[in-house]
Amino acid sequence: MTSRLKKCLFLLMALLFIPMVFVGCSRQTDNKEQNDTNAKDTAVINESTENLAGIPYSEMADELSGETIKQVIEGADGRKIFIDAQVFADGINQVSCYKYVPEPFTEECREDLLKAMHPAETWDVIDAAEYNPEKDVWEFVTPRGNSWVYQVIRSEAPAEDILNHRETATDIYSDIKQVFPIVVQDDAMTVMDEYTYTTLLKVTDISPAEIEQHGLYDIGAIDKNGTYSCDMIHVCETDDGQFFIKAVFRKIIDGMPVTAWHDFITVTGKDSLSPVKIRGSFYSEERIGLDKPILSINEAITAMQEQFDMIPVQEETLFVTKISLEYLSVVSPEGDLLIVPVWRFWAGEDEKERSLRGEEMIAINAISGELIWESRKAFAEYSS
Repeated sequence: MTSRLKKCLFLLMALLFIPMVFVGCSRQTDNKEQNDTNAKDTAVINESTENLAGIPYSEMADELSGETIKQVIEGADGRKIFIDAQVFADGINQVSCYKYVPEPFTEECREDLLKAMHPAETWDVIDAAEYNPEKDVWEFVTPRGNSWVYQVIRSEAPAEDILNHRETATDIYSDIKQVFPIVVQDDAMTVMDEYTYTTLLKVTDISPAEIEQHGLYDIGAIDKNGTYSCDMIHVCETDDGQFFIKAVFRKIIDGMPVTAWHDFITVTGKDSLSPVKIRGSFYSEERIGLDKPILSINEAITAMQEQFDMIPVQEETLFVTKISLEYLSVVSPEGDLLIVPVWRFWAGEDEKERSLRGEEMIAINAISGELIWESRKAFAEYSS
């Protein structure tokens, strides 16, 4: 074969090889782009899966918010629960599950609270407070001659600190005779009726808004994040004719109120502008997340029907007129302290009755479907 013929064959082979190279490179580029796309898609899927652990509450909760549910639940013994309730599930950022972490009341907490509640230009409450080892309390007398104690009580169920700071002269030992609720209307505390307003004036001329403001200010000395909100205010009359005002404050998480074991309360006595008592536990939360959507309200009602035999016998027919999605502190079967979402069923024919029964927790655990029917005594505890 001549040299010239060899060169021609070489050029021909080169021309045939070049397109194959470009095709190969194109395929490699396509494969690389496809791999990058798959990686991005996988990342999005993983991110979405992770987000499901924090926000997997049924869209039906939003859709049903403001709707009215009418249903009758009946037990084998003939007992009935009548549900004619509006659903409240709006304003919620996300729904999750949290670990409930009891926080101790440290020396810093004590000093911050005392300074907030007992300010004075010529008197230092920290210097005035003396520890009484026999009673395990801090004691002091204000410049006006009012005697106060600061103590931390240890609760066993659950194991946590309970703050109890009070003016000793305001202890109530008589049973409560009547309660006059001040209800929430249009996101504001308002007096329910003229009689309640007249009763309020028997105690003090301070308004419900000021009671809320004073309480949040004092709790804010401990809760630096300002996560609490006033949940209810009651004017209470005792058998011996004394009056006092009691307010309950609950923490807000993800736009939902949390009912804990020992929610903060404040007590305002006769002729007092500021609380004469503050009591409650302080806790933080650690997000655990959820691995599946919570129960819908219809599934919660079905769960209540299935567990009807576990419902305590009621003296009167039970009417549920409000259903809300909230958080509740519970103990898991493994003994862990948790904050879980619940569908809460409010008993009472109107806002006044619901407020009077505000310490009664009737709910379905929105994760497990477990029936919860108990009384959280934060509002009932006063004299201890």
